[in-house]
Amino acid sequence: MLSNQNILPFAGCAALDGYHCQTNSLAKIYHYYKHPLSEDMLLGLGAGMGFIYWRMGGGKQAGPESEFGDMVFVGGRGNNKNFFQDVGRRTGVKIEIKSTSSEKKAEAVLLTKLSKQEPIMVYGDMGFLPWFELPKDYHFGGHTFVICGFDDKNTVLASDMDQKTSGLKKGFYSSISLEQLKKARGSPHKPFPPKNTWLEFDFKNFHNPIEEDIYSAIKQTVDAQLNPPIKNLGIKGIKHTAKELLKWSTYFDDKELRMNLFGLYIFIEIGGTGGGCFRYMYSRFLKEASIITGNDELAAASKMIFESGKLFSEIGMMFKDVETDPDIKDKINTAIETFNKIAEIEEEAFNLLSV
Repeated sequence: MLSNQNILPFAGCAALDGYHCQTNSLAKIYHYYKHPLSEDMLLGLGAGMGFIYWRMGGGKQAGPESEFGDMVFVGGRGNNKNFFQDVGRRTGVKIEIKSTSSEKKAEAVLLTKLSKQEPIMVYGDMGFLPWFELPKDYHFGGHTFVICGFDDKNTVLASDMDQKTSGLKKGFYSSISLEQLKKARGSPHKPFPPKNTWLEFDFKNFHNPIEEDIYSAIKQTVDAQLNPPIKNLGIKGIKHTAKELLKWSTYFDDKELRMNLFGLYIFIEIGGTGGGCFRYMYSRFLKEASIITGNDELAAASKMIFESGKLFSEIGMMFKDVETDPDIKDKINTAIETFNKIAEIEEEAFNLLSV
């Protein structure tokens, strides 16, 4: 992690500790405009918790081709397509996602914002961000962070989080040259090349979330979890994961199998999920929502989702040291049972929320 090299952040631009890069970046922007909302509330308002099982690369069973070979992605985010717009709609904030194929235009927009001492939320490839210590060929362009300072020459100040830990991650400032930033923002590497993407915000009609906003967001999540369009998503996806996990030893050689089992640890516990595959965050959203609405059923569902998160964490931690584990067969069988338990708990929780 680099130091900030004495570049001061703009007033009101806090390096907030957080859980997930997108909600943490949003929280910083909302904080800057003097309308602070918790990351949990932002995740919930955007219907941002869900489930997906996606096999990338390698044969008939696979999804779209991937430069990573035969790899499974198990994720707990939901509503990726409309997340920001839904958060904005339910808080009265106009949020626009902008991108450009021109690095020159992207930098011009950035510098205009910074000249006004306004922070800007951007996407960048983690593999090219100097504050992360990642394998040489690692790339992930779906990462967001905030640029919140400038030396008026060729170096800017970024606000991000330490990605090494599970749960609450430490926020920090780090300097990055305009040249390094250009490379990270314009990276062509999969998955999710960032395409010089940034977000624009208009807070003039902001309002704190009211009951209607909360119930609308919950209904959206309930529908996604209980009635997914394909078997890889929602609660069907969790059950599908259990069935697929039973077949992994036939899909993959030993090295690939262990890599994908380790991936469960990363995707469930470490990779910006807040721990427990986003369930802890969503549980806290429901608890916060129960206070705003006075609805005790939301608090009851919150406890169920927290228990689901604990089970997800058990699966993730089971495979933390899988690379050197001499016998993984029993752990795979336990994970299968645990995925099915999670599906049962979430079915009960989301049916409660659907009433």
